[in-house]
Amino acid sequence: MIKLVEYKRPIDYSMPRQCGMFPPPPIMYRNTRAIAVVFQCAPGVKEKCLPPELESTENGLDIIAILEYPETTIGPYNESLILLNCMYKGNPGLFVYNIYVDDDVALTAGREIWGFPKKMCEINLTPIEDNKVRGFLTRKGITFLEVDIEIKNVPPGLDLKGMFESMPYYNLKIIPDVENNSKPAFRQLTETYIKIEKINKSLAAKIIYVKSKYSSYDICHEILKDADKTLGAIYLEGDLILPNGHILV
Repeated sequence: MIKLVEYKRPIDYSMPRQCGMFPPPPIMYRNTRAIAVVFQCAPGVKEKCLPPELESTENGLDIIAILEYPETTIGPYNESLILLNCMYKGNPGLFVYNIYVDDDVALTAGREIWGFPKKMCEINLTPIEDNKVRGFLTRKGITFLEVDIEIKNVPPGLDLKGMFESMPYYNLKIIPDVENNSKPAFRQLTETYIKIEKINKSLAAKIIYVKSKYSSYDICHEILKDADKTLGAIYLEGDLILPNGHILV
């Protein structure tokens, strides 16, 4: 069992200044359970979603991930990401287009430290039943994303640890200006590498369906509605570490 971090909250590290919501990185994750679905954006769609510093890779594989974190150093929570394959100065990576969590500590830490564009959302990842797992996201009463996969009893045929650890997550960290609404107080392009400490189980999976629904509160459907969502999936269990990131621009 992992224990919540007992840490001395440094004054002026985060808000509120004398009792910050989260500890400094790294954040440890134990017994993580995840499904990852590979998709490919329709031509021309991805460019509209990337900041100008990033270059679209039209043939790159994009990812929907839904994760269950039962034990972390900031407490249990669930998370879902939509990741767009791209390049920064010739270096391949994954732009975090959307990310959802169901915990306020995870939301504030993700936004304020790394620039992950997190929103609060109801996230469900079902247990394995008849080799099937379903994940679905509901925000403000609208279930806008549903994923259903069938797990195969074969390995995925990929070096998942090497693949994920070699691909940085790119985030655009934006903090509004308190008095000037025409520009942010600061804007940073950041990169962060996820460390996979241990893989307990990794299996290939077949996509049964990926469904997205229009919502005025989210933009997932805009990128998924015409995408190729038949490219395969994986099921993963293991331990992760989220370290500090780096400022690129």
